[in-house]
This record gives sequence, structure tokens and C-alpha cells, in this order.
Amino acid sequence: GCGEDGTPGVYASVSRAVCWIDYAMSCYYGATSGIFSSYWGYSADVCGVWMEETVIRLKDRRARGNRQTSTFFSHQIDQYQKCNVHWNKEIDIQDHVATLAKLDKEGNGGVQAGVY
Repeated sequence: GCGEDGTPGVYASVSRAVCWIDYAMSCYYGATSGIFSSYWGYSADVCGVWMEETVIRLKDRRARGNRQTSTFFSHQIDQYQKCNVHWNKEIDIQDHVATLAKLDKEGNGGVQAGVY
């Protein structure tokens, strides 16, 4: 299995990918229910801002790239815009900070998921 001698391991920082996870789950379940609210109840101040910044970063990379990378980034942008998640206006930040702190313990492998 992963991480054993001679077997490469792949790790991700879930706390850094939590908005992407919420987006993916919200889109998935919204496709069957018709309700595209944040699956985990995250706010627009957190995940809405993350979404806007991610799409802007991808558009910038697409504009600076060549034909091949432009197609790649266009596909990623399409994936981030396939549904419109309605993130809450406010959250109980203490609950989410505690959850994220638990997820972001040291020793998580140092590899971060997401678009950079």
C-alpha cells in the first residue's frame, strides 16, 4: 500500500482543499436534488472568495500560456463553473476553525491539493 517501503505515497492537505471538496459535493448532490447550497454549510466569505480567486488565477494562467496550456486551463475553468454553489452568508467560524485545525495537523505529507 501507499507509504510502505518501495511504494510511493500521495498525501493532500484536506484543510487547504476544503472549499474544492465542498464545491464538488455540492454540485454532485445538487445535480440530483436541484439544491446547490453548500453541502458543508461554508460561507461566501470563505469559499465564495476562494472560488473567485481560483477562477481568476486560472484565467490569468490561460492568458499567459500557449495553445496547449490554454486548452488545459479552459477545461479547468469549465469544471469550476459547471454549477453555481450558494454558499451561506455567515457561518459559525469557531466550529469550522476547530474542524480545519484538526484536519491540518503537522505530518500531513506536505503536499497540498488544489490549483496553484
